[in-house]
Amino acid sequence: MDDIPTIIGINLKKIRKNKQMTLEALSQISGVSISMLGEIERGVTNPTITILWKIADGLKISLSDLIQQHEPDISVVYQKDAAASLIGDSYKILSLFKFDADKKFEVFYKLLEPGAYFESEGHRFGVEEYLFICGGTLTLNVGNKEYLLSQGDAIRFSGENIHSYHNQGETTVSAFTILYYASE
Repeated sequence: MDDIPTIIGINLKKIRKNKQMTLEALSQISGVSISMLGEIERGVTNPTITILWKIADGLKISLSDLIQQHEPDISVVYQKDAAASLIGDSYKILSLFKFDADKKFEVFYKLLEPGAYFESEGHRFGVEEYLFICGGTLTLNVGNKEYLLSQGDAIRFSGENIHSYHNQGETTVSAFTILYYASE
């Protein structure tokens, strides 16, 4: 693991540049001096947790966005190792690739046994959901509309709407979902 000040510096500079902010603009919204921000970005100082919270609050990001270590260029997730996001009696949703603030998406693998049903209250404004059916037949309800999707089918919809998944078939439904966070 790299040293924490270097990780924080790399992350802060990347986040600030992605938001097209100058050090001066970041200083104004965070209350942290320009010189301190410059030292943090260069990795020459180890900022206090109070300073990091001010920066995170100013940027409207989580503290972990500043301190997490970068992932490698290639990531392999085996199903047996995937983190379960949601498990019910007859369904399982596995997180394959967690949310990435730079890419603005996350990827899930869903398994719904025959008879499985679950409903999403909807996601925050601006979230788009992309669903790809790999096996089985799924009934998807979005708002007041019903869609019957089978292996090889895909759908994109506004994730902020209430939506539900129902496997009314006799085989397990397997599907991939990408949640794209268009607006922050």
